[in-house]
Amino acid sequence: MTVKHLEIKALVVAAATVCILFLGLSDSHAERYSDDVSLLELSDSIADLSATASRATVFIEGLRDDGEGRGTGSGFVVDAMRGIVVTNAHVVGEHKSFLVRFFDGRETNGNVLVCDPQTDLAVIKIPGVMAKHQMTWGDSDDLRPGNLVMAIGSPFGLKGTTSFGVVSALHRRLDLVEDSYEDFIQHDAFIDRGSSGGPLLNMRGEVVGINTAIGGSGQQQSAWAGISYAIPMQIAKRYVDEIAAGGEIRRGFLGLSGESLDAGGAKLRGLDHTYGVLVSKVLSGSPAEKGGIAAKDVILAIDGRDISTSAELKARVAAVAPGTSLKFTVWRRRQISEKTVIIGVKP
Repeated sequence: MTVKHLEIKALVVAAATVCILFLGLSDSHAERYSDDVSLLELSDSIADLSATASRATVFIEGLRDDGEGRGTGSGFVVDAMRGIVVTNAHVVGEHKSFLVRFFDGRETNGNVLVCDPQTDLAVIKIPGVMAKHQMTWGDSDDLRPGNLVMAIGSPFGLKGTTSFGVVSALHRRLDLVEDSYEDFIQHDAFIDRGSSGGPLLNMRGEVVGINTAIGGSGQQQSAWAGISYAIPMQIAKRYVDEIAAGGEIRRGFLGLSGESLDAGGAKLRGLDHTYGVLVSKVLSGSPAEKGGIAAKDVILAIDGRDISTSAELKARVAAVAPGTSLKFTVWRRRQISEKTVIIGVKP
């Protein structure tokens, strides 16, 4: 075996050890993954995950008035009994009806329930008898940079394409449409044209994101360059649940404006970190004012979860059901306080 081959095998073993940790196996099992048979077992486990998830992933073609279709993207079933399929708003576009193809070759028609460009979410209804499998929602709040993820979709119309990668970063914003609600997961699993609307999975096979864009340097691009973006499950799920239940999208409303805290602003206010949102204005009579939040406060967390940027704050609050009570952790005059706010309805 050459030195080069030894180096490659060492890299594979190291990668397998990382996979073991993320798949929840104990450290005592790591050593046995140094032989080829065990690596094949690990490979088969990942392939099994892909096979299971692919059964609930679909390829979507928008139908024109003349009945002809064109490949537009991907989607996945979240409720097989009711025939609820999730995809991107930009996949749906102006189409009202669709041809939906399953991985096993079956086809059915679907109709749009709701299309929301500001979150880039859309929900399609198909006959429930056609959907034999469905996805399970995971928790995108558990993701950290370096976590393994799997993307399934139809890049260039190639149905059932699986790719594997890691979470590269969190809380990315692209400003794809005006007044958007964005808090994207950045990852490096391959997606491209036709992958939009497909699921991003954790290693339990749960949906943690909806693939929606590719690009780099904060700009969407026309060809994949190693950077992919997905809508977090924590932003998408409540909207999807409301739509599937026959409701309409209602966004949570806080009633303030602010900006992401930078290093200079943090130092000035006696903070030793740069996450948080500096409140610049609070609307009179708003939920924020009624809850005791004021201008010059720094919002650090919501219900114990750190808030990194103003975009994350906007997207998170909008995704909360109106009437929900949230606890805001606020930094004011070099002291931490808790403010309870009942979220309103965005006008």
